[in-house]
Amino acid sequence: MTDTNVDATPGEPRIVADTYCHTGEGPLYHPDEEAVYFLDIPQANLYRYDLDAQSHERVLDAEGAIGGFTIQEDGDLLLFCDEGRIQPYSLEDGLGDPVVESIAGEEDARFNDVIADPAGRVFAGTMHRSEPAEHPGSLYRLDTDGSLTELETGLPIPNGMGFTSERNRLYFTETVAGQIYRYDYEESTGEISGREVFVDASDVSGNPDGMTVDAEGCVWSAFWGGSRIARYDADGTEVERVEFPAKKVSAVTFGGPEYDTAYVTTALGPGEGSAGTRGEEGSGAGALFEVDPGVDGVPEFRSDIEV
Repeated sequence: MTDTNVDATPGEPRIVADTYCHTGEGPLYHPDEEAVYFLDIPQANLYRYDLDAQSHERVLDAEGAIGGFTIQEDGDLLLFCDEGRIQPYSLEDGLGDPVVESIAGEEDARFNDVIADPAGRVFAGTMHRSEPAEHPGSLYRLDTDGSLTELETGLPIPNGMGFTSERNRLYFTETVAGQIYRYDYEESTGEISGREVFVDASDVSGNPDGMTVDAEGCVWSAFWGGSRIARYDADGTEVERVEFPAKKVSAVTFGGPEYDTAYVTTALGPGEGSAGTRGEEGSGAGALFEVDPGVDGVPEFRSDIEV
């Protein structure tokens, strides 16, 4: 796939939380609170942006790293951290006892991106914190009883995921390869099979990172190093894009009461152990943005993991 002249969406990105995140990631809209939660992964910081107050705060400064999170059925969060640790969190009670303490073989890794499925399970990828290409990660499924199943191995940077509107396919991003894959997905069992390439972005600027699916069934992918989010139709054809004043655009989600606003995280980067500057990475690098994408999204599924 080569870069094409696609239409830009009408909205312009606007910074709503100027957080200077090293690796801003994982935004999720919490409809119970009308707030967007998002992460700074290597700092293990969890932020909350209140839509009504139009203000943000850091609500958790933990140790290690937090790679992703889901919203549980009861409204609490489930954090996916380093070494395979999975731990509940709530504003009222803070961190709870881990659901999973660690995963054997993941001592030098962390979770990177996660998603709840329609049945309350969680799909979660792991990546090596310093040498992902030399030490590739895996894709796991966390079932509602807290048991883990390894589904795929040999994945340098497993990343953004989403489900088709029919709930019969799972999109999955592998950043290093520059691919967005599509699996057959069985909701009753959580099994995935028949991986195929949905978008080959290996020859465009940047690498696909976090993603979401809108109400029309199109995929929105954030491009790390590509300064944009891009929308793909059901055939994997890019149909529009939004450019950002940040090189490393990391993830996108829909939010607001009508799910008509996209919230987008960015990073100062460039790696796990160092951060760039805005002179190098763009005037909005590390901030949370909102933008009118011209299409509505849908609520993300909630996890229902026994804690």
